[in-house]
Amino acid sequence: MHGLQMSMTAERNDRTSLRAEEIRRREDAIREIVMRAGERLSREVIKDVTGRLSVSRATAYRMIRNFRSCGAVTDPETRPVGRPKGARVLDPMREYLIRETVLNFYFRPTRPKFSELVLEIKARCEKQGLRAPNWRTVKTRVQDIEAQLNARRAEGA
Repeated sequence: MHGLQMSMTAERNDRTSLRAEEIRRREDAIREIVMRAGERLSREVIKDVTGRLSVSRATAYRMIRNFRSCGAVTDPETRPVGRPKGARVLDPMREYLIRETVLNFYFRPTRPKFSELVLEIKARCEKQGLRAPNWRTVKTRVQDIEAQLNARRAEGA
């Protein structure tokens, strides 16, 4: 069993060193191409990048932009996937509806259950012909509104 663990560790180290070597190769290629091309990127420059590094045009532009901003080329495997944390994707009408419902329905002296808030928002959305947001979205908005109100109270105190 011990030999298998050593073998797996050696394999992982090999992959890590190969990835680091590939990153260095990409950075060197991008550095050379950017220095040669200067500020203006022609189609030929982008073709050169895509051909030498076997990447798409979009990836070539992204690599050049990253290199110009921080001097490094981001490894595609380390780049985050999906929507950025904290990104808001609801339309303004639903955002307004949620905020209005939270402030006027949920934040009362006798606070209703959270599930009742979600159902109220769903009913109001359906009345407007909108798709109701997920309960997690509602929860996040409630937390954000509470934080804003607490900050205002702290400023006033």
